[in-house]
Amino acid sequence: MSNCQQARNGRTKIQQFQRALYCKSKQEKEIRFYSLYDKVYRGDILWEAWRQVKANKGAPGIDGKSIKEIIAQGEEKMIHKLQKQLSEQSYQFSPVRLVEIPKSQGGTRPLGIATVEDRVVQTAMKIVMEPIFEADFHKCSYGYRPKRDAKQASLAIREDLYQKAWGVVEIDFKSYFTSIPHDKLLKLISRRIADGSMMKLIRQTLKVGIAHQGKIIPTEIGVPQGSPISPLYSNIYLNVIDQEWHEKECPEKIGATLHRYCDDAILICRKGANPALDAFAKMAKKMELTINQEKTRITKLTDGFNFIGFNFVKRKSPKSGKNTIYIFPAKRAQQNIRNRLKYLTARRAPIKPKEFIETVKPIVLGWVNYFRHTNANEAFRRLQRFINIRFRRYLTHRSKDRGFGWKKYPNSKLYAMGMIYIGSGMIEYQRKHAQGLR
Repeated sequence: MSNCQQARNGRTKIQQFQRALYCKSKQEKEIRFYSLYDKVYRGDILWEAWRQVKANKGAPGIDGKSIKEIIAQGEEKMIHKLQKQLSEQSYQFSPVRLVEIPKSQGGTRPLGIATVEDRVVQTAMKIVMEPIFEADFHKCSYGYRPKRDAKQASLAIREDLYQKAWGVVEIDFKSYFTSIPHDKLLKLISRRIADGSMMKLIRQTLKVGIAHQGKIIPTEIGVPQGSPISPLYSNIYLNVIDQEWHEKECPEKIGATLHRYCDDAILICRKGANPALDAFAKMAKKMELTINQEKTRITKLTDGFNFIGFNFVKRKSPKSGKNTIYIFPAKRAQQNIRNRLKYLTARRAPIKPKEFIETVKPIVLGWVNYFRHTNANEAFRRLQRFINIRFRRYLTHRSKDRGFGWKKYPNSKLYAMGMIYIGSGMIEYQRKHAQGLR
């Protein structure tokens, strides 16, 4: 049997396993699972976890081992090592390597980079745990959940805004990931998981410590951002607020509906916004979370608001004259993609045109696919112009010409060379007009 066929069979088996866990958890709200730990080091699950870690790429952790190095040393060797250590219950997670990621609005966000082996184990844990808790999650939550994404969230929000909404409360938690209390999170997890060995492994992921400036800082609170399993922990914790919001009938009584994407949340208001914000803040306080008053704000739909990269605004349609909810790529999202491309596409880059194009393509495609369903025509045109100017300046510098290269490298030639075109389809130009990619 081919490796591809084995991989497909393994994934089918895992899907069946996950489906069984989900159905059991969905049907029996009080059931606790006693035998999960041995599933984490099951061969097919570890191989699937390794496949996902490879696909996500990522930097080395504190041990300095990269994905390429592990592949070179032998993937089977690593899988067998993890199986042995997990089966003997001797596996120990390493501290995460702390990296400060600059935020577009200023400041930094701490990112904890686990070792590749730790990421494999945590991904295997997520494969086993996720279906159990997925059965409990509320439909108002969209982030980092199977078969739910940002597009669904944006469309659900737009539909909700049409239901006589006048504005929103934009919720911002203060240092959410570093504020989650371990005891409360573990108690929530233990409502479903009664396997002592599994709980021990979960505790380890929370207590690994942070390596920073040559010191290991113990983690007594919070979950490390960047961990494969931290989004699941986040959803488990915030699901308490999701459920309470609806159990107390806040949408009906307060006139505010909740939409959440990981730790980003908004309240869509049909009545007063302050009672809705007060109710949400009380629920957050019970969970030992703090609302960032400086960044939490009440916004009218006619002024527009941003959520997970989208800008929502209420305007009169120039065609029908009716009030319409538009979704645009947020200005910050547009600037972020430009900054990223600018960083990767210097005009003096010592690479060939083909490499330049292959660097740009996946980044732009991912961005375009994220916003394709929105009113993004103008944003796409601006991005196309930016890409073309960057590529044209690079080609002009490479050929040691002067000027901006508009005549020598018109748009048609750039597309013929293979540069991505953002539009209602790919424009095909005759290759004979293009210079070879040398």
